[in-house]
Amino acid sequence: MWGRSRLKQQRQAEGLAAVVGPVEAADAAHQALLELRRAVQGELARLEALLDRGDGLPSDTIREQTLGAVSVFADLDGVSRRYDEIRTGTVVAAEHGVEVAAPWLEALGGHIRTMTELGETFTGVGESIAYLRERTERLRADLVPLREGAHTALRAAQDELAAARGADDWDDWQAGLTALGDQLTELDGGRVTPTARRKVSDHYRELEREVVQLRGVMAAAPR
Repeated sequence: MWGRSRLKQQRQAEGLAAVVGPVEAADAAHQALLELRRAVQGELARLEALLDRGDGLPSDTIREQTLGAVSVFADLDGVSRRYDEIRTGTVVAAEHGVEVAAPWLEALGGHIRTMTELGETFTGVGESIAYLRERTERLRADLVPLREGAHTALRAAQDELAAARGADDWDDWQAGLTALGDQLTELDGGRVTPTARRKVSDHYRELEREVVQLRGVMAAAPR
């Protein structure tokens, strides 16, 4: 009886000793994944803080470029659940000896590789979002003078329209300026979808040119 007990304890000790290293490696790989997730979430939060501020950034278009991160987060949730299952199973099996723990150790090794690969994916996603945030910050800065130019031109045109009240084409001018004002509101709200050929900056420049042209028409009209 005592011999069987000692043999059981020996098997248990050998089994637990055999899984210590792999379990620690799995813990480290999982912890690295969690830290990467926090880093990516931080980048997403910094990017999100730039959006929907009425300064011309195409918020919906920018958000579309972060959709890949959402799927990676979902992958991580599944990988974390599987990690907990395999880790627990490995430790429990180890108490019955190395032979019993062997298939669990194999599964744990495979999952470590899965977590490592997912970590590489997370790193790439984080770098992409950081680059997108930097581009967004540059675009936001580049749009400032363009927005100011368009707004300044529109205000000047509205003042000139008020001074021209009673002119023959006044109603047409008012309708034109109202439409341009609506376009500017759409632009500022980020509700204009940019393309490779027509960026947000192009929209602002074109709108300012249209306002300037309308001001020229008003100035040339007989009073």
